[in-house]
Parts: sequence; C-alpha cells; structure tokens
Amino acid sequence: MDLVPGYYYHIYNRGNNTQKIFFTRENYVFFLKKMKGQLSPYASIIAWCLMPNHFHWVIYVHKEIMEKQKNGDPLTLNEGITSSIMAKRTINQSIGILLGSYAKAIQKQEGIAGPLFQKHTKAKPLIDGIKIEPAYWKTAFGARINISEGKSYLETCVEYVHLNPVYGGIVKKADDWEFSSYLDYLGRRKGELINYQLVQEQRLFPSESRLPGLSRETANCVIIGIGSNIEAEKNIPGVLEILEHKVKVIKVSSFVKTKPVGIENQPDFTNGAVKIETSLNRKELKEVLKSIENFMGRDRMQPRFGPRCIDLDIVVWNGEIVDADYYTRDFLKNSVREIL
Repeated sequence: MDLVPGYYYHIYNRGNNTQKIFFTRENYVFFLKKMKGQLSPYASIIAWCLMPNHFHWVIYVHKEIMEKQKNGDPLTLNEGITSSIMAKRTINQSIGILLGSYAKAIQKQEGIAGPLFQKHTKAKPLIDGIKIEPAYWKTAFGARINISEGKSYLETCVEYVHLNPVYGGIVKKADDWEFSSYLDYLGRRKGELINYQLVQEQRLFPSESRLPGLSRETANCVIIGIGSNIEAEKNIPGVLEILEHKVKVIKVSSFVKTKPVGIENQPDFTNGAVKIETSLNRKELKEVLKSIENFMGRDRMQPRFGPRCIDLDIVVWNGEIVDADYYTRDFLKNSVREIL
C-alpha cells in the first residue's frame, strides 16, 4: 500500500477464504484497541466498521514514517555524549503488526492454522480529481458504490462503510450495529477512535433522520424494487419515465430474468431496482407507487403472486431494510447492493 500524507484513504481486508475474523464481542473490542495503538501515531480515523469476516477503515494520513528509540536505551558516545538508537517504522508496518498480532491471538483462541486475513490489505485514495476504476466500486467486498452528483468520494465511502451491516443483512438499521463509527456520528456514543474535528470540517455528520451523504435538499433516500412479467420490455422503461416526473431518480440497477415465486405456471419476471430521493414520507410514496401501478394497468384481481404488468415495492427506506423479501430473494439483494 502506498499511503501518502495529506490524503484520505479507504482501507479494507477480509478473512482468508472469507472465513470469520471476529468470533466474540471481546474480539471486536481487542481489535479496536489495536487500531488505536497502531494507527493513531500516523493517521486520524474518520470512519470504521468491523464485520464478522472483514473490516473497513476511512483514515486521513498525517505521516508515513515514525522514528522510535530502539529498546529505549541511549547510546553513550565519546566524551560523555549520548544519543538514542532510532528505529523507523512505517504506517504499513504498523498495520502489518496490528493484523499479525491479532491473527496470532485468534488462531490460538480458535485453534486454527493458516492465514487469518487475505494476504494484501487494500487501500484506495478518496480523491475526487482522480478517477477510481469501476472494478474497485464493484468489488469492495461485494458492494458497488455510486457517486451521486454533489457528493465526494469521501462522503460516499463513509456512507458505504456505515451501511455495510445493513446491506450484509446483519441488521435492519445502521445504528443497530455496535461495531461501526455510525453511533459516534449520531452522537449516541462518544467513541475515542474517530477524529471529530476532521469529520466536522468535512461535514460528514448526519442529522438523526438522515444517513451520511443523503441530499440536504430532500428528506428521504429510498430504494424501490421493480418487477414485471407482462410486456416487461415496455412497462419497465415506462415506469422509470413516470418516476422521473414524481421523484429524483439517482441510480437504476441492471435488470435480470427470474423464475416466478408462488405460482410457477406463468412467464418469467424481469426484476431490478431504482434508488431515489424524495420529500414524500413513506405513506405518501407508497400511495404514489400504487397509483402508478394502477395507471399502468395493474390487475389487482389477480392472485398475489400472479402475473402483473408492474410491481413497485419500497425495499430500503433511509438505510433500513423494510421489505422482508430482501432476505430471501437473491436477485433483490443483488439489485439493492448494485445501486448502494
């Protein structure tokens, strides 16, 4: 990793072969203590999230190399002049010490052999002026990060880090997960890891009702699931056009063919999702979506899982999963992650 002072970075690693790296609450706490000890001499932590099999940091690097007195013993020179034997350690070396010492403790605790973490820890600079390759946003542990207009890479990445537990299906709301800095951002916990001054300067703190990165002009960030198995090639583009006149469309996922659920004797569905911003509350938006379905000819006399020209469902509301189908239908989960 090349970590240059004066820049923000997204740093992440995961368990080797996707294995777990945290087994108990004490493991998370132990890792956090090591983060503070090994990172603080070099960098300020802006955001963090520890997941069962991987971790994410957003940091601001102050210095790459630290000089330390070797063994704490002064060297006596001629004529009584003393000097310290200095040893240099880089931030990369300190990160290696952090992960290596933690891995040894877990290997002993769990009785496991072999590497705990993947060989290479990844680091990406969060610089708006540098185009970050699309592969990064797609492969940072299965998520795709999209930069909305008016949002910086830093703001987007902090949002992604805090939403990891939600889109990983561990919790329904970001503030339900103890092991991230989101509770500190909300002011519900005064953690000692993040640099509050830098976070404030970068205007990364959310209000209680908004996640980091949500547009300041609108109140709600929503992901809507879209499905059709009646003239989908016409109805899906049609509903997207209607939505553009009702709400602010941020991102549209790719659409995939899926087998029907519940009633199998019907055509395959085409499914995807759209991310929007709206000033409507949840009840109002639900009514708008129902009116759009009616306008497009939705036959409500059909069985619940029967054929339909268009199906619009609120899946995510301000970072909270509100549709249980997210947990049981992989195509829906993939669509949501794609437009995160």
